Amino acid sequence: MTTTDTTAEVTTTSGRWRDPATWGGILALCGGIFHTVVAALMRQEVWARIFDEGFFNTVALDPSPDRLPMAEAFWFSPGSFGVPLLLLGALVLRQTRRGERVPGWLGSGVVAWAVLIGLLGGFDGGTIILLLIGALFLAGAWFGKNSSGRGRGIMNP
Repeated sequence: MTTTDTTAEVTTTSGRWRDPATWGGILALCGGIFHTVVAALMRQEVWARIFDEGFFNTVALDPSPDRLPMAEAFWFSPGSFGVPLLLLGALVLRQTRRGERVPGWLGSGVVAWAVLIGLLGGFDGGTIILLLIGALFLAGAWFGKNSSGRGRGIMNP
């Protein structure tokens, strides 16, 4: 059995910006950075206390009432979905830059996640942006180009 080692080609700049998944990746990357940084800045006093007490093992999973602000600051910033969203956006941008199509299941998963968050906590601006990211990933999977350069759609599976 022979294996073929193929490398994806980098897409042209103009073609890359036409892919909806690229815009979803940018939105995910920026949203992840924004959420993580702003959440940390909103809890500056608590983070100063965490660093003063010693960074390691300062946050408990089952905090006492006096440790609750530290746990909240952790779960609101680095422990939140901001970091994974940032990484997901970077991965999607890498995929689209290499000319690879983002899989449809990724967009479906992000949309399902956003709907679950919205149903449990309400559809606010962040949830709507997450829905938009998933929709852009889905659009990129549907309308993006495959390795042969053909678009995917009803006529070009």
